[in-house]
Amino acid sequence: MARTGAAHSEPYGPSVPLPQHRPARLELVSETPDPAAAGGADEHFPRLGDTSFLTGAARHRLAAYIHTQLAELEEMP
Repeated sequence: MARTGAAHSEPYGPSVPLPQHRPARLELVSETPDPAAAGGADEHFPRLGDTSFLTGAARHRLAAYIHTQLAELEEMP
């Protein structure tokens, strides 16, 4: 006797739904924090234009990038 028909509906066992991951809940804050009252949390971050933390090779790559961007701007009509 030959088998004909559709495949078995549950070939590997019962289907179990995957857990749903939900994003973290966001809440509104009534007051904005004062950066001066934070105790200077920005002291560990470099200031805009400060490249003293970069290696020499990184400074060279940054200068080359800026140079190519300025060259592209000069070529624009």
